[in-house]
Amino acid sequence: MNKGWYHCGRCGSIFQSDIGVKDHRLCTDCGLKAATDIWPAQGGQITYRERNMAMFDKTGSSVDESGYRSVRKKHKNSTPLKIIVFWAIIMLLLVLIKNYHMRQKALASSGNKVVNFAEGTMADESVALLNRAMPDCHRALIGFLTGGTPEIRNQFVADPIETAGIMASFYQSNPFPSLEVAELRRTGQQLIKVGEECVIETRWNDGKGQEFDAIFRRNRSAWKLDWEHFIRYGGYSWPLFLAGEGPAAVEFRLLARRVKTGQKAEDDGSRLRFTLLSPVFGRPAEFGVESPEFVVNRYSEEGLLLRAAFDSKRSGEPNFGEINPPMEPENLVRVRVLIKRGEFAGLRSFELVKVMACHWISIDELGFDLKKLKDDI
Repeated sequence: MNKGWYHCGRCGSIFQSDIGVKDHRLCTDCGLKAATDIWPAQGGQITYRERNMAMFDKTGSSVDESGYRSVRKKHKNSTPLKIIVFWAIIMLLLVLIKNYHMRQKALASSGNKVVNFAEGTMADESVALLNRAMPDCHRALIGFLTGGTPEIRNQFVADPIETAGIMASFYQSNPFPSLEVAELRRTGQQLIKVGEECVIETRWNDGKGQEFDAIFRRNRSAWKLDWEHFIRYGGYSWPLFLAGEGPAAVEFRLLARRVKTGQKAEDDGSRLRFTLLSPVFGRPAEFGVESPEFVVNRYSEEGLLLRAAFDSKRSGEPNFGEINPPMEPENLVRVRVLIKRGEFAGLRSFELVKVMACHWISIDELGFDLKKLKDDI
């Protein structure tokens, strides 16, 4: 029988034995059962191959005691790679957390700036707020001007429920503004605070000689047109009211003009003289029908408010701190007033019942601190 060389895995000797897989093969040196292990000899010659014989091509191959081949896999050291992946994940999480906190801080800061601006301390925020609000303002104005019916126009005004009825009634006896909508250009805008509410005042020109201002108030999440301010709403036609028609007491949006006698003692006395005029839409330098002369005690609430409005206009210190210059001439101020018509000695008479506000905006705010005016007397 042919013999082959074998390696004893116990004593390390090389011995010769019959070729084949035999469980009883003994090492000739140590006399023990030869548990063949790592094959030490490279390039050894084996003259006979049998299908079941262990054949080794590389150092590192081995056979178990039954003679079958197994491969001892070499495990690569992956610890450095694991560390790199771990740190990459940690850094990514840190970046995501940092970005999240920065966004939260920016949102909180933005909200605070709006509040601070409302307190008059963040004029720079007004620019950002105006930029965000202008698309809404444009949509509201153009939508209102191009709306074919009161129902459509009502969608673009502030306080639509309260406005719907008076708007429909108003346009039954008053013409709708005639403007070149396609040529409208915004010539100015500013954010102003009226009482506790911030509103946006805009200026417009239609390229045909008409210019006007429009106020926008926040209605839920959008800015809508202050319709009563826009059309200078009054409860009745001013000319007809002066002519003796309509209700006996009506609230109007008018222009007040102080009347001076030229006599210093009279002008500086306890009486304040003025007239009321209707504005002309689109032409702020012009005015309509003028009332008879009114006379009030300058130290009454109405007198204090009117005198404050006249003084503010003359000194160039607007009551809401507006940046845009007044649209009307210097001797005219905007007022909302309640006027009562009566008869005295067979003649028609008119009485100023109350100064509702020294502006036309649809907010219940006088425009001046009445308590302070009284304290300054």
